[in-house]
Amino acid sequence: MNDLDNRLFVINKKAGPTSFDIVEAFRRASRIRRVGHTGTLDPLAEGVLLLCSGKATRAVEHFMNLNKWYEFEVRLGVGTSTLDAEGEVTAEVPCPPLRDEEILATAEGFLGDCLLDPPAFSALKRNGKRLYELARAGETPHVEGRTVTIHVFEVTRIELPKVHFRLECSRGTYVRSLARDFGMKFGLPAHIRNLVRTAIGPFRIEDGYDGDRVTAGDVSEIEGIELSKALDFLPGIVVNDRAKRGLLNGALPGHGDVVKALGTPEDGVALRILDEKGELVAVGKRLSGVDRNRLTWVDSYRLFIDDKGARS
Repeated sequence: MNDLDNRLFVINKKAGPTSFDIVEAFRRASRIRRVGHTGTLDPLAEGVLLLCSGKATRAVEHFMNLNKWYEFEVRLGVGTSTLDAEGEVTAEVPCPPLRDEEILATAEGFLGDCLLDPPAFSALKRNGKRLYELARAGETPHVEGRTVTIHVFEVTRIELPKVHFRLECSRGTYVRSLARDFGMKFGLPAHIRNLVRTAIGPFRIEDGYDGDRVTAGDVSEIEGIELSKALDFLPGIVVNDRAKRGLLNGALPGHGDVVKALGTPEDGVALRILDEKGELVAVGKRLSGVDRNRLTWVDSYRLFIDDKGARS
C-alpha cells in the first residue's frame, strides 16, 4: 500500500495556485487517485490547506466543520470586483481619519452569529454553475446570505487606510464578505489583502508542508497523519470486539457494547467509534430522543479500516 494513502496532510499553501491545483499536483506526485481538500483557499490566499487521501476523503466533512483562523488586512476606501486585491477597482474614495475606538467597537459588533452574503466571485453553485463563472460572464445572480459564527474578530494593527485583523470563524465564512461589510459600516468600499489561514482546528500553519514543493511535484518528505489520530479532536467511544464485528456487518452497537467513552459524546454530534486497540472503525452520531439504554447511530457505514471480509 502507498505510504501516503488513507491519510490527512497539512499543506502550507502559497499565493498563486488554486486549491484544486494543489490537489492535482499532490495526486500526480503521490500516484494516489482519490485526493480531496477540506476547504477552498483563493489563489491569492496563503496558509493551511488540508488534503485527504484514499479512505480519509470519507472524513472530509468532519474537517470542514472545524473553526478556521485567519490573519489579513482590510484596505478601506477601495472596492474591487472580487473583494480582494486580484479584482478590478470598482470604487475609490478617501478614507476619513477614523478613531481607533470606532474601529475597535465596529469589529466587536461582528462577534457572534452574523449574516453574510457570499461574494459574486466564489465557488458556490447556482443552477449548476459556479458563481465566479456567472460573474465572469457578466451575470450577478442573487444568492441568499448565510449565517456564520464569528468567535474572534480582533484588530491587531491600525494603519489607515489599512486595518489588520485576526479572525476565528465557523465553516462557511467568506472573509472577503466580512471585509466588505466592515467597510460598509463606515460607508466605505473595502477589500482584503494578504490573507493567511493560520489554522483549521488543531492543524496549524507551522506544521504545514511547503505548498510550493507540492506544486513542483516533491512530496518526498511529507508526513501524513493517520485518520485515527487526525480525528482525535472528536469525542468517541470504544466498543468491544463483538460490537466491532457487528458494526462491520451493519449491526448497530448497544449500550452494553461500549467499553468506555472518550470526551463527552453528545446527541447529534459526530464522534469516533474505536475498537479496543484504539483503531478507528467508523464515525457516527447518537440520535436525539432515543432510548438511553442503547446507542443509535447514523453515518455508521463510513468505515475506515480494512479487516478480512469487512466492507470498506
